[in-house]
Amino acid sequence: MKNSSVRLETLKEYTTTNWNQLLSRVEVKGEKDREDLFYSLLYRGLQSPYLISETDGAYRAIDGSRQTSDFPVYNGWAIWDNYREQLPMLSLLYQDTFASIAKSIANLYPYGKQSWATMHEPSPTVRTEHAIVVLLDAYNKGYAVNFEAIQDALIKEVDQLDYSAPDKALESSYDTWAMSEILKITGDTSLSKNYALKALKYKSYWNTDFADLSKDDVDKMQARGLYQGTIWQYRWFVPFDVDGLKTLIGGEDLFVKQLDQFFADYNYNHANQPDLQVPGLYNATKQPWKSQKLFRNIMLDTVVQTYFNNNSKGVDPYIGKIYNNRPKAYLRTMDDDAGTMSSWFVMRSIGLSSANIGDPIYYLTAPIFKSVKINMGDSKILNIEVKHYNKDHFYIQTVYFNGKKLERNWLTQKELTQGGQLIIETGPKPNKSFGIHNQWISNLKK
Repeated sequence: MKNSSVRLETLKEYTTTNWNQLLSRVEVKGEKDREDLFYSLLYRGLQSPYLISETDGAYRAIDGSRQTSDFPVYNGWAIWDNYREQLPMLSLLYQDTFASIAKSIANLYPYGKQSWATMHEPSPTVRTEHAIVVLLDAYNKGYAVNFEAIQDALIKEVDQLDYSAPDKALESSYDTWAMSEILKITGDTSLSKNYALKALKYKSYWNTDFADLSKDDVDKMQARGLYQGTIWQYRWFVPFDVDGLKTLIGGEDLFVKQLDQFFADYNYNHANQPDLQVPGLYNATKQPWKSQKLFRNIMLDTVVQTYFNNNSKGVDPYIGKIYNNRPKAYLRTMDDDAGTMSSWFVMRSIGLSSANIGDPIYYLTAPIFKSVKINMGDSKILNIEVKHYNKDHFYIQTVYFNGKKLERNWLTQKELTQGGQLIIETGPKPNKSFGIHNQWISNLKK
């Protein structure tokens, strides 16, 4: 009994030390309630994936075979959910671990990757759609991915994508775009062009189901066979070609007008993933300050939420804060989806959000802290400071990166991971001239 108590105490100390090391990778300083909420959500965002290989590299592959790896092998996937936020967060803040995570995702393909977990996996994987997007994202952020070794398996997966419903057509077009980009990397330029052309066909699907907002089902959950979403929510899902989406809608002015309507009519649903990227779309317009406001509202303020997974607008709406530091931290029906929702908060709370998964670009917003210190590894530290900090101010006035004034509202993975000093000055009113020059907007050309 005594030996058991000693072992338990040793395990407790070991676990505490390891968690403290993980959580201290990012040091935030500000109001205590915000600090507490941040670390609670960061902790939730680090629950998976988890290590499955032994110290000698032995592990069981997803086909049940026993294998040996020269890198730590991870499992515990929910890629359809967390490719949007949690995996990008790991790619920036936990580079040492993410290198092995990316290799582990690529390593699913030689052993027969399925959309759901095989019977040999240690956890019930929740869909691995968009794994191809994650691998492209990893490569473009400087991680090693051997595309040549898995190219045939990637092509086979993309060729079997489902376009049978309006949302599936847009989701599948995203993976098809990623395939075209990967084929550029492997040097198959002709085949790359073919997949790019196929990805561009999203426009015909979009025009068929998402252009006309006058129909009476555009705000109804799961209308026209949609999966846990509405026409209003899914119509924005063209992250790889926002420039093309703006053109489809009718140009910058109409794009912004319809975004404004989307939020004014409470069509946004933070209880689920399909429209998580939409609050950041103003960064691709001449009004990026609207994204700064939305991010702060969703993170900290009382908001109105009229949608959940099992109802349409007007049925038992919620008015209150979305994120709370308590066991029941989220909205009704909103689960964290392997750290997705927590990571959405974590990234924006330190002033960053991914522009498009697959491209190494992060849009800037106002941190909710006085300062943020990120240990990037190899003695590289990124210090983020808020000039003229006021807890209620969230509009960016000016930005300086490593002593130089930054006119653009974005930074790259390489710039951030090299470390340095990012100074963001905030104020009570928007600086409407910030972030409207040298903009980064995703664009798929023929």
